[in-house]
Amino acid sequence: MEVIVLQAVSGLLKAMFLFLLASGLSLIFGVSRVLNLAHGAFFTLGAYLLLSASRHGALAPWVFFGTLGVIMLAGATGGAGFEVLVLRRVYPAGTLFLALVTFGALMIAEEMVKILWSAELVTVPRPLGFDGGLAFGHEIVPLYSLLLLGAGCFLGVLLWAVVEHTRFGLLVRAAAMDREMLAVLGTDVPRLYTITFAAGGALATIAGALAAPMVSLSPSMGSTILIETFAVVVIGGLGSLPGSLLGALIVGEFEAFGILVSPEVASPLLYLLMAAILIIRPSGLLGTPDR
Repeated sequence: MEVIVLQAVSGLLKAMFLFLLASGLSLIFGVSRVLNLAHGAFFTLGAYLLLSASRHGALAPWVFFGTLGVIMLAGATGGAGFEVLVLRRVYPAGTLFLALVTFGALMIAEEMVKILWSAELVTVPRPLGFDGGLAFGHEIVPLYSLLLLGAGCFLGVLLWAVVEHTRFGLLVRAAAMDREMLAVLGTDVPRLYTITFAAGGALATIAGALAAPMVSLSPSMGSTILIETFAVVVIGGLGSLPGSLLGALIVGEFEAFGILVSPEVASPLLYLLMAAILIIRPSGLLGTPDR
């Protein structure tokens, strides 16, 4: 029983990171119809920025949370800058060219990480006070895992509130339905694109920073988790925030219990599930067909 609970917690943690990444990816795609393959680079950026902040050892809790705020701001600035300085110049070239540009940006970012930090695997210490655990039967649940679950719930509720109860959220939902009509009604659509990329960058960098004390950091970590993020959006539906949450929960728990039962077949079965959903419902479980 203890092992099952621990695997469920592990799956929820993975789902939280995937949800933050997938929700940012879905926001960007829903508004601009850009499949932002550079999204994984912001995940890597968040992790390595926390590494730099922790170079003298574990951070005090108040310093840790303050650093997370600065990292989110850096991610938002980077996302907005990427949209304004790079993508805005190539929108007329079409969807395929945009995807190639964002993929090239991801590759450049990985090389920059190798230059600025290193290509070696490194670890980040957990913040002070969160390096212990709570006993659950014969097993230990890390305190940092509980902190991550709380942070994930808070960010998820905050994101839902912004999308459902603010003018920005109203514009995002309107853009997902009809961007041309939104422009005709006087909305500054390019500005909306920029704000959406900023939000996506902030979500990806905070996901990377929160994940950093739980994983080994490498320059390719963004590419690796981006593949799993695509599994989330394929299952849940690209452009749908509820779909991102459902897909993240399915993928996170599927991986956690799949590894427990049979590590060799866990990944192939996940990709078979993706293929089946693409055949039966190409828009995903909660997605809507492209208009």
